[in-house]
Amino acid sequence: MQKIEQYIIRDKSFVKRILKRDGSFVESSIPIARERVEASPSEFDIEWLKLRNRPTLSVVTPTKLNLVDLFCGMGPMTLGVVEAGRCLGIDITPVFAVDFDSDAANHYRLNFPTARVENADLFDFIDGNFGDDATEKEKNLLKSLPQVDFLIGGPPCQGFSDLNNHTRRDDPRNTLIFRMVRFAELAQPDYIIIENVQGIRHDKKNALGVAKENLRKLGYHLHDNLLMASDFGVAQNRRRFLLVATKRDLPSYDLSQYVRSTPTSCMWAFGDLLDHSGSKDNFDTPATLYPVNQKRLDYLFEHGLYELPNNLRPKCQQSESNRYTSVYSRMYPDKPAPTITSGFGSIGQGRFGHPLVNRTITPHEAARIQFIPDFFNFIRDTKRFSMQKMIGNAVPPKLTYVLALEILR
Repeated sequence: MQKIEQYIIRDKSFVKRILKRDGSFVESSIPIARERVEASPSEFDIEWLKLRNRPTLSVVTPTKLNLVDLFCGMGPMTLGVVEAGRCLGIDITPVFAVDFDSDAANHYRLNFPTARVENADLFDFIDGNFGDDATEKEKNLLKSLPQVDFLIGGPPCQGFSDLNNHTRRDDPRNTLIFRMVRFAELAQPDYIIIENVQGIRHDKKNALGVAKENLRKLGYHLHDNLLMASDFGVAQNRRRFLLVATKRDLPSYDLSQYVRSTPTSCMWAFGDLLDHSGSKDNFDTPATLYPVNQKRLDYLFEHGLYELPNNLRPKCQQSESNRYTSVYSRMYPDKPAPTITSGFGSIGQGRFGHPLVNRTITPHEAARIQFIPDFFNFIRDTKRFSMQKMIGNAVPPKLTYVLALEILR
């Protein structure tokens, strides 16, 4: 069986060849910055992550598709779909995006200037119920948009998250997935990707089940995907649920060929970013720890440890049955990072100590772990907490890349 993704070094370019379902190949390329590079998937990925300039389409007259991103954040899901399109010779153009967070909306606007980006509540545009006639707000939105081919989005996941002990799986935010289904009913896109944490499958109100039932009523073919990011070349153990819906039934749908035999490590992702001494902005500098946490991190490095002994932890974590050993810890240099959250600036919120240097990881390093490339523009004077929130909430673009590639090739 031929591999779907094949890699070639040609002159000073890294060429990726994609096997399409009709048996033909389509090629795309990126420039190579280093002298010695092996034609392997992980080598291609790190070259892509280090690109300073966004790669362009190689096809002169590409197929064009329009994309809408609801609950868009700063745009990592869009980034993955657009890159899949680029590799297939398809110009995927973001045309509309919405997010309630102003910093996230501003970053999306900066990185995807073709899109109309609204910093607003999605109910300001999509306020009708499934099966009902379009409301005035919905009619106005549809009139303002071109044909929508691709719909993506990650509704707020706190209600589904296993980290949320108070309202787990019984939270009003869980119903926000229905806004995406309603938009699908109105716009009838050919392709849909809805992302969330794995806990969405066990929501008490069966939000996912109802959403899937309604999508089937609209004629969509559905594929459930529970993906571990590290299986696909992301240097992070991050598990996410992604629902794929397509208008046409795919003759085959198999993500196993995209799975890597060996996971990449956190140092693979950010090993070239060790020295931040010349940096002054929040993106390339670590957070300042509270003195007590700095002492804990000092102890780890002084004793060559990756986990803090129980007696040096807060009293609530000093029992032998403590389940939170990754807190107050540093990353292992030869392993994928743990799930990056908005708290990556503090070792008190996870295994966020740098593996080799006595500090926490920087937002730049966290972005690399999230598979966000250097050509993605960050507004450098963004407050640290907001920057950490955007990066921590991001969906690794590699996941939407794999899904989009599989449904479009």
